Amino acid sequence: MATAMNTNMEWQQTQPVRALVLQHATLIDGTGAPPRSGMTVVLRDGRIASIAPDGSGAVPTDADVRDLTGQWLLPGLIDAHVHLATNPSVSDRRPRVEGRLRNALRGGVVAVRDMAGDARALADLSRAADVGDIESPVISYSALLSGPGFFADPRVRSASAGLPPGTAAWTRAVFDTTDLRQVIAEARGTGARGLKLYADLTPALVAKIAAEAKRQRIKTWAHLALFPAKPIDIVQGGVDVGSHALLLAWEPATGLPTYEKRADGDRTVRGDEASLQRLFAAMKARNMLLEPTLWVYRGAGRPGDTTSAQRLAQAQMLTRAAHAAGVRIVAGTDGISSDEAGAMPNLHEELRLLVESGLTPMDALIAATRHAAEAAGLDATHGTIAIGKAADLLVLKADPLADITNTRQIALVIRRGREVK
Repeated sequence: MATAMNTNMEWQQTQPVRALVLQHATLIDGTGAPPRSGMTVVLRDGRIASIAPDGSGAVPTDADVRDLTGQWLLPGLIDAHVHLATNPSVSDRRPRVEGRLRNALRGGVVAVRDMAGDARALADLSRAADVGDIESPVISYSALLSGPGFFADPRVRSASAGLPPGTAAWTRAVFDTTDLRQVIAEARGTGARGLKLYADLTPALVAKIAAEAKRQRIKTWAHLALFPAKPIDIVQGGVDVGSHALLLAWEPATGLPTYEKRADGDRTVRGDEASLQRLFAAMKARNMLLEPTLWVYRGAGRPGDTTSAQRLAQAQMLTRAAHAAGVRIVAGTDGISSDEAGAMPNLHEELRLLVESGLTPMDALIAATRHAAEAAGLDATHGTIAIGKAADLLVLKADPLADITNTRQIALVIRRGREVK
């Protein structure tokens, strides 16, 4: 406890009161525009105050100035799929989670989207991150809605401990007769920015949830197959973001099993199949985001997992096909970072896997900035470098457009307009 307290006190005491000026930077703004060299960015009160070519504007006299000659300035990265509070009493105890968040921030991740956990713990973590009590990215989190068949799962039981399964406002069982207006209002009351749809949902119920969510101005995030709902049902139902590229392989199937069999999709499915091409066209037409989570398929650390290489190859093939068809891609890992001191966040490997799957380095950066901010409901403040947006930025020692692994060459991370020590 003493170590955590000291770390938090140090984190707060390093907050500067003066403006921060970043000069002579090569700017990659997250929009897809070409890099601009020789740029000066002024940060004040946790926001981006000005962006201009070097020498074209006055430098505030009360500012700290950093010379970024030979360095690249870009929006802080966003991991659009993490789990911080599945089991706050055991695997996700607060000190361990704070360690993961600290590693993520120091590794250039300035925001995360949590995809279902205990909202009691998530709300407290989110507040602590926002006010600077802990060293952490911004935390955007979800409430989970699922059919009744999911609630024997031990993960959902641990995330709603103390309440009967399926009754918590953040982990709710829904039926055809459920008052969705009330249930979604209660989910919003937990502080959730999105609803995660997980399993045992029909196409009709998916569409009803998405329609009511839009009316209440909360996003819908879903696995790309919900058993019995297929990928096309999720897309046509109006969901905003679909997760897990490997679940796309269920689209050609004539019928879906229960969600417990979700990993048993046809490994021979190819991205050029007609049903998948129709699916990708529908995703593009509806401006739906695809979050492949390639990192979770890589198989590292899974002794005896002889299918991992095949699973990753198929997920990458499906990602390549979707991207080629014009589907917008979001970067998310399904695993933020180790809690071991100094561990690099897994998002950097996700970016490498995305480029290996056919995205350009610029495409991959957009997936982890602008698109990820939109997915997480943070696009008003994050994702691009623009006047008025949050001063949550990343400075690199090497050009990420030349080699995407250069996102690991971190010179400086800035959160709320101050340097992360």
